[in-house]
Formats: sequence, C-alpha cells, structure tokens
Amino acid sequence: MDQTAGGVMIEGPACYVELGKALPGRGTVVVSRDPAKSFPGAERVVSLDDALVAAERMDQWKGPTWITGGERIYALGLPLCERLLITRIDRDFLGDRFFPADWSRLFTKRVSAKEGMQDGLGYAFEIWER
Repeated sequence: MDQTAGGVMIEGPACYVELGKALPGRGTVVVSRDPAKSFPGAERVVSLDDALVAAERMDQWKGPTWITGGERIYALGLPLCERLLITRIDRDFLGDRFFPADWSRLFTKRVSAKEGMQDGLGYAFEIWER
C-alpha cells in the first residue's frame, strides 16, 4: 500500500474492515449508506460523488486519489480512472467480491509489467492506461 501514501483512498466499508483501520500517512474516505456505521480515522460519505468532493477537500494529502475497493466502489470508480495498478497472483482464491471483469475494455495499453516471487508465490505487477 505504499503507492497510496500521501494521497487519499476511497473505499467501501468491507475494504475498511479488511484493512482494520484507516491507514496512516494518507487520507481515507469510506462510502457507506449506513449512517449507524463509523470508521475511525476516515470520513464517511454516502456516494462516490461525495467521496470525490471529500478527497478534494483533504488539502493535507497532496498525492493522487485512489479507488481502492471493494467491488461496488471499483465498478463506480473505474470509468473515472486514468490508470490501473493491477497485481496478478499465480494462484486461484475463493472470494465474494470481484474487480469489474470488463476493465480491459477501457484500459487497453499495458505500460509496464514486473514479475516476481514472494514466499513461493509468483506475481506480476502491471500498470495499464486507457
């Protein structure tokens, strides 16, 4: 998550819970329609449009705004993105949330790719642009 340091992360409530907290060194905006939920260290808003406004107001964070998940936030935010940073892991995992399957329709230019291995697990880190 070092990529997001100094910027603002926009995420859904499940993503916030999975991370366990608002990460230090960056702003966090959580999109949640449930007014009863609180997200310590983050600003809660009810829509992606509101999240973008909130991120713009966070003057202390000079870096870019990141759409960091989950599934609904990715789907809403994908058309607004200029670039995707994608990590492909050489293993199948069970899951209940997914990145939009049609992302490659919008992002057709792979500008870099780096393969590696960590703890016996192969991966590729790719950057895609429109």
